[in-house]
Amino acid sequence: MKGMVLNMDIGVALMGGTFMPEFKGGTATQETAFDRLVAGYRLAMEMGYDYIEASAGEVLALSEEELKKLIEMKKNDEFALRYVNSFVRADLKICTESASVLEDYVNGAVRRIAALGAGVIVFGSGVARKHPESMTHTQGMQKFIQFLGLCSKAAKEHGIKIALEPLNHTETNILNSVAEGVELVRRLNRPEIVLLADAFHMAIEGETAEVILDNEDIISHLHVSEAPGRVCPGKFGGEYLIKLGEELLAAGFCKDATVECCFDSFEKEGPEALRFIKEKML
Repeated sequence: MKGMVLNMDIGVALMGGTFMPEFKGGTATQETAFDRLVAGYRLAMEMGYDYIEASAGEVLALSEEELKKLIEMKKNDEFALRYVNSFVRADLKICTESASVLEDYVNGAVRRIAALGAGVIVFGSGVARKHPESMTHTQGMQKFIQFLGLCSKAAKEHGIKIALEPLNHTETNILNSVAEGVELVRRLNRPEIVLLADAFHMAIEGETAEVILDNEDIISHLHVSEAPGRVCPGKFGGEYLIKLGEELLAAGFCKDATVECCFDSFEKEGPEALRFIKEKML
């Protein structure tokens, strides 16, 4: 089965300081979002990853000059960004913030992300989308869907997609399983709104490869880490991930897979994660 040749790329999510060069004298040699993005991209490529996935926070932290420089680097094949995650910062509450503030945020973020060439924005942001206790779940979902309307409009204007990321029940109270995400995406029926499947959250919620394979047409890509703790794939043996990968491969699944985990040391665990996915999972 592992001998099958599938059109699947494996990338890695840049997790802030994880990708920064070594610290010297207590001070990081790279301090800006621009430096972290470039250093992370180069290191990931050296390790053999096919692409990087960055956070919206890093993209929004770029100055206009740095953004222009990254765009030029992209044109010269010196930088590439395929996916962006953590779409909405934690203090921007989707269920209670004014529509005008949310719209301004979405338009500004999508414009920058699209300019860097990313084709999909992953919308996890469990804290931002969580509805307060003063709201019923139905009311919270209504606010969430209204926000998705803003996202869909901006994504359509810039030719990209928004991938909803179901998060396990300990992290948010809106959209906890891939199955719930499937129902919502199909009900909305907006081409710009798709779905991401995160193996970490799937493991906690007890989901299997079946929900991915039955809905491959609306799945953008995968996130891969190991439960518990969102650790490096394979750190605890990877039993769930191996089974998931075997079932996906057997069915010919070939969407991208991003390693999104909490590395203890990216220099050490980055290559190990890539090796595990290639040799044991996909």
